Amino acid sequence: MITYLPEFEQVFLHTWRNDPEEETPSLLSVVYEPTATGRRWLLWAGPPSFREFVPFDDADHVREFARAVLDLPATAVPYERDVDLAEEEPEDGTDPAGLCAATVTVGRDTSADHRPYLAYWSYYVLPGSPEQYDPGPSVFCRDPDVGRLHSEARALLTALDGG
Repeated sequence: MITYLPEFEQVFLHTWRNDPEEETPSLLSVVYEPTATGRRWLLWAGPPSFREFVPFDDADHVREFARAVLDLPATAVPYERDVDLAEEEPEDGTDPAGLCAATVTVGRDTSADHRPYLAYWSYYVLPGSPEQYDPGPSVFCRDPDVGRLHSEARALLTALDGG
């Protein structure tokens, strides 16, 4: 399913409510922004109160994420895969206000009967010396539907291949 945001096309989408009374769900999504030279791929993630976009390096980096999701076993066996993302520093040498780095983990929790999960956390590297860090948003999805995740990952791979 592709959902259209004002400037982005959403390809991979997983939402969940950690609290049943929350009106807005937490989100982990892959979107792309059409550009003059192709597509700029981004991870859109966060809790209901704050969501952020973090860029993938390129289409191969997006494939790495899709494969991590597709490789998530349907059965309760050990599995964990991290995909790291980070904004690039400006090429003009200017000191950025802060760069965002993030990790998405797809896995099965070895301490909880190998239940599937998705986790996202980010931090900001603040300018200056010595480097300082500030935590960004984090979300954790317990027991996602593995079949649905696999379906979303296959749709993502199809979109990457231009179909």
